[in-house]
Amino acid sequence: MAGSATVPPSRAAELGFTDVLAPWPGHEGPFAGDEAVLDTVAADVLPTLS
Repeated sequence: MAGSATVPPSRAAELGFTDVLAPWPGHEGPFAGDEAVLDTVAADVLPTLS
């Protein structure tokens, strides 16, 4: 799962962007999600983007 999260930031870097934002997962609505996924991305993906 975390592997798929690296594609958009990598593409953004290729285009010259230095920041990528993601919404905090809410409990309902269009940004509903599991906070555990955000934790996984923060732990596994962010260190590889430095």
